[in-house]
Amino acid sequence: MADTTGAARRSLVQEAQESAAEVGLLIATADDGLSDGLAALAALNRPVVCIAPHAGPAQRRQGFGAGVQVWLDALPPSAEALHHQLGWACWQSARLTTLHTQMADRQWTDKAKGVLMATRTLDEPAAFRLLREAAMFSQMNLGEVSRTVVRAAALAEAVNLAGQQRMLSQRLVKLLAQRAAAIEPRRAKALHVESCARVEANLARLHQLAEVHGAGATLALTQRAWVRLRPLLVGKPSAAVLTEADAAAEGLLALSEHLTGEIEAAGAGKPLHLVNLCGRQRMLSQRLAKDALLADLLPGNAPGIAHGRITEGLMAFEAGLVELETAPLSSAEIRALLVEVRDEGGRLLRSLRDVQGAEAAAGLARSSELLLGQLDQLTGLYQQSLQLILG
Repeated sequence: MADTTGAARRSLVQEAQESAAEVGLLIATADDGLSDGLAALAALNRPVVCIAPHAGPAQRRQGFGAGVQVWLDALPPSAEALHHQLGWACWQSARLTTLHTQMADRQWTDKAKGVLMATRTLDEPAAFRLLREAAMFSQMNLGEVSRTVVRAAALAEAVNLAGQQRMLSQRLVKLLAQRAAAIEPRRAKALHVESCARVEANLARLHQLAEVHGAGATLALTQRAWVRLRPLLVGKPSAAVLTEADAAAEGLLALSEHLTGEIEAAGAGKPLHLVNLCGRQRMLSQRLAKDALLADLLPGNAPGIAHGRITEGLMAFEAGLVELETAPLSSAEIRALLVEVRDEGGRLLRSLRDVQGAEAAAGLARSSELLLGQLDQLTGLYQQSLQLILG
């Protein structure tokens, strides 16, 4: 900052600044240092009066972008006149802040209305009415409620997507085992292509949501785990390939589980936990089928471990299903779908008891896909529940 105004002017400036200390004052009677001074203004986070008679259009644009509210070509003749300019800068800054807040609140409200219209099948007036009622009930302003709704929806989506990565790690190896066992190989191949595309799409979307969930480091590790698994899923599924792919899938599963937990922790409340829990049921439907098929294909490769994992998986699936059935967050649609999941889970269990036969193995593959479809739908219902979105 360059100041060549003399002792009297400096006294005038000091007196005015002391009476309006919340306002920044930049004086540059020469071009030297003006650009640096303007660059420093951005960090002040307060209104600024700039006195710079020699500034060009580019510097003025830079200044207004950095927070200058009043630009003067000459120092005012008195402390009273300068104080008036400083007060004007404060008023102008407060006015602009209010306008920016109102514009931001309107944008958040539009986003929140879009979330409610998409998830609850509401028209725009009904969505706005719901937001307004939620604001009145919570004693928050409409902008705060809208931001909460958008963030809750984004976190629920991220938990669902990260949970899908757990499921897909197991489903892809299950489909590899189906091809090795010649169980509906064409359909298994088509589902394999669809599952790989789903993994890639999920990772891309999770990267977009990283600012919301804050789990970027774990997401990067999950991406690397997928890169390790992906090439093992191509080609002839020999016993060695199946063993290596299963190990890589377990690595992806562990990281995806950690990722899902981190995202859930970024939110709050029972509803987000239920999205995670239902997603884990979805994963178990595929892991149980995968472990049973691998135990049949690789009978010499530690069958006791495979049997232990199946038993552990069955216990976890039953415990998760009981928790979902007794959770207070429910609806008629959720309750009806839970009945279907219970029935299909029973069919999967019966297939697991006799997975050694070709017919039983085919039934296991079909039942696991039917159960997956039901659990996918159920997870989506929890993700879009009004209790989760409105918190």
